[in-house]
Amino acid sequence: MIAVSLFIAIHGIQAQTTDSQPDQVTLIKQFIGTWQNEFTPDTSIIWEIKSYGKGLETTYKITTKGKTLREAKQLVGFDSKFETFTNFTLLTNGRIVLFTGKFTSDNKMYMEVKDKINPEKVLSRGEYEFKTVDMFTVIRIFGNYGAKPGTYYRIKE
Repeated sequence: MIAVSLFIAIHGIQAQTTDSQPDQVTLIKQFIGTWQNEFTPDTSIIWEIKSYGKGLETTYKITTKGKTLREAKQLVGFDSKFETFTNFTLLTNGRIVLFTGKFTSDNKMYMEVKDKINPEKVLSRGEYEFKTVDMFTVIRIFGNYGAKPGTYYRIKE
């Protein structure tokens, strides 16, 4: 009887002390919707994000003075082995950009742009933070070029 009581007590203690990690798949769903960031008064990005299984399917377009500067399609998937997201971005010129990242808390995400040939090489970083359900900030860090902040707002449809 004592042995059974100790087993139950130890098992209960272990269950209470497990380290809880952010639920990556649930948190990535915060991005679903249409977002806009105005870089300057005449240059902006529209980012449309849809759910696709445990990941996302997105498109974005950067325009300035009514002209398209860049368009891309993205697929974002979750890799449970590494507990990270992988984002493949296909630009209209055929170039592919590889991102990886994860949520470090319920409202903060860290992403890295990787070199396709040498994925251990990080080309840039991004730190995303949801301030509200309809607004998040991002700070992009480009090697020695410094940080570039931005704010995205959800477009209500």
